[in-house]
Amino acid sequence: MVSALSRALLLGTLLLGAHAAAQSVPVLPPAAPVTPVPPTEPAPVPVEPAPVDPAPVEPAPVEPPPAEPVPVDPAPRPPAKPVAPAQPAPQISAPLLINVEAQWPAVVNGKKTVVPFTRTLTIPGHRVSVLRQRGVITPSLEADVATFIKELPTEPQDARFEELWDGWTLVQRNGLKVDGAKTRQSILTALKNPKGVKATVVISGQVAPKRTLDYFVSRGITAHLGSGETNYHGSSPARMTNIHVGAASFKDRLFEGKTFSFNQMIGPISTQSGYVTGLVIAGERTASGVGGGICQVSTTVFRTLYKAGLPVVERRNHSYQVHYYDPQGMDATIYQPSQDLRFANDTGGALWFQADWNDKEARLSVHVFGKVRDHTVEVGAPRTLSTTPSPKDRLIQDATLNAGQRKQVDWAAPGAVIEVTRKFIRAGKVFKQDTLRSQYRPWPNIFLVGTKS
Repeated sequence: MVSALSRALLLGTLLLGAHAAAQSVPVLPPAAPVTPVPPTEPAPVPVEPAPVDPAPVEPAPVEPPPAEPVPVDPAPRPPAKPVAPAQPAPQISAPLLINVEAQWPAVVNGKKTVVPFTRTLTIPGHRVSVLRQRGVITPSLEADVATFIKELPTEPQDARFEELWDGWTLVQRNGLKVDGAKTRQSILTALKNPKGVKATVVISGQVAPKRTLDYFVSRGITAHLGSGETNYHGSSPARMTNIHVGAASFKDRLFEGKTFSFNQMIGPISTQSGYVTGLVIAGERTASGVGGGICQVSTTVFRTLYKAGLPVVERRNHSYQVHYYDPQGMDATIYQPSQDLRFANDTGGALWFQADWNDKEARLSVHVFGKVRDHTVEVGAPRTLSTTPSPKDRLIQDATLNAGQRKQVDWAAPGAVIEVTRKFIRAGKVFKQDTLRSQYRPWPNIFLVGTKS
């Protein structure tokens, strides 16, 4: 058996021999390829296992030599583009304001004056910069200016009272005449001026309407006397139609006389006059009738003249409290030809009515104007003196409805006695007062019950 020491010596001898042989062999040019011969395996030599040390000693760590840096070629870069010289940022001009300024004749507190009219078309600064570079009025700018001028009040409007910032004013809105050539020159001059910020639509004249201030001044109609308002929210289309037709009789309407009559002002209530069938109060129930809703107009006119301080000659409140006429105690019903609404005209001159309505807000307003008075009128809030509960529901058979069908036509309202006090004040002192009294009967819910088979 070969000892471990002998094997070690034999292995060292072989390694040294192989090293020496490697050093003594000269380097030759590469020969032709030779077919490799598989090596013959040596016969296995039995080896005696080496004894195991009880505690192997770990070899001391050997610090490897520092690695030399490997040069890395940088990634290829695209050729640099030529840098354009820095351009100065474009200077944005201030907006250009194209203004229209005019004055309209007016009357305030009985004295002739004027009220201003102004409109402005604003051209943004960035667009002004481009326009200045071109130095001309471009087609797009010309189109904008033409649209702006087209929307100006070039058609005259008849003089009427307007509620402006400081109260009621009589205004005559003349039609404006525009000088197109001078307007273009004003705009072009402003564009060519680096500091120009304003141009003018040149007004060359004004066209007066048919009804001028003198129409009112000659009759002494220069002051607002009173206004009334009601709400008709929830009204049917038919009722609204009748409100429009009736209120049109008070839209820009002159009254010259000693006693005002509502029925005379509106004329006959008929389909020929434009009224349609609606609900009216007839005796003990609400029924269909031509002109249903006209009492919305008579109630509004009543409030107008009552607040103006005119003496009441004839007035009747509704049979029961109608929700359209809140606050209660300030309504007036009419029924041609027997029931009218009348006032004495003690102003010493003519009266001028203006009516306006707004269906979106369901609001009707009537205003009256006349001679300046030396006193004011103060109308107090309605006071309820007593009330009576509404009775039980009432059922009315109706052959126009199918059997079993039920339709409500009236809503319950309590009975009441309501008073309103009106005071006349001169120099801060009450020199006269009167009281308006309204008595309403209790009213039930009323249903129509169908009997049609």
